[in-house]
Amino acid sequence: MARALPFETASDVGAGVGRLAHRLLARRRRIAEENIARVLGDPAPDALARSAFEQLGRSFLEFLALPAQAPESLVGRVAFEGFEPAFERARQGKGAIMITAHFGNWELLGAVVEAKTGRVKYLLPAQTNPWADAYLNDVRRKLGIEPIQIGFGMRSGLRALREGAFIGMLPDQDARKIGLHVPFLGRPASTHTAPARLAIRAGVPIMVALLTREGPGRFRARMRRILTPDPAAPESAEVERLTRLMNEAIEEGIRERPDHWYWIHRRWKTPPPATS
Repeated sequence: MARALPFETASDVGAGVGRLAHRLLARRRRIAEENIARVLGDPAPDALARSAFEQLGRSFLEFLALPAQAPESLVGRVAFEGFEPAFERARQGKGAIMITAHFGNWELLGAVVEAKTGRVKYLLPAQTNPWADAYLNDVRRKLGIEPIQIGFGMRSGLRALREGAFIGMLPDQDARKIGLHVPFLGRPASTHTAPARLAIRAGVPIMVALLTREGPGRFRARMRRILTPDPAAPESAEVERLTRLMNEAIEEGIRERPDHWYWIHRRWKTPPPATS
């Protein structure tokens, strides 16, 4: 259905799906409201939570519609800001870590960067539901994006980076016990260190970008930060520095457009390790 509809209409249908989800998914609504109230100090978080659900619904139907859109049509919907260093690396055949967040239509961001460069691969975990995992990855392959499953990711990711790929990652969800606790939206958050470790070992930059909605069917992709590993620094210190700066860049975008972020996730689920 999404692919049969005009893109803007699919987006509007998705907004309705998001509003319905806000009404029906009580547990996720409660998590969103608790996160918003605690992080932003909003005494009435329901309105922002409803907007965040609506945004997620739009993004999901738009994602399903993407394979029916010509690549040049998708690129024409997006204004790029600060991406010239990324496009120059692509022209030179050099790889990079491309970081975004569960923010705005993150799948559209990957699709248009792939359409512009032909170099995007995703490093991502498997979904709990194997049918959903296969279906979502099939949509990504239709867009020209190869998914690399985490678990085989470091070796495959390093090889792809050295071959000139742009490895797309979304490190803004709870990393459980394997993560590094660094500040995120004012609280220590267990954060994935794979972007920093891959960047250090491959000698490539981390490029942090977010996509925002600018109007019906119109978007802006902004390069928030380009982080360059220091080869002379101790790896552990450099991992922490890069991971901290990566979080800061994502946080800036969330504070500017809080309705765009994935508040329904328990981002601070893993407590920091106890100190003696």
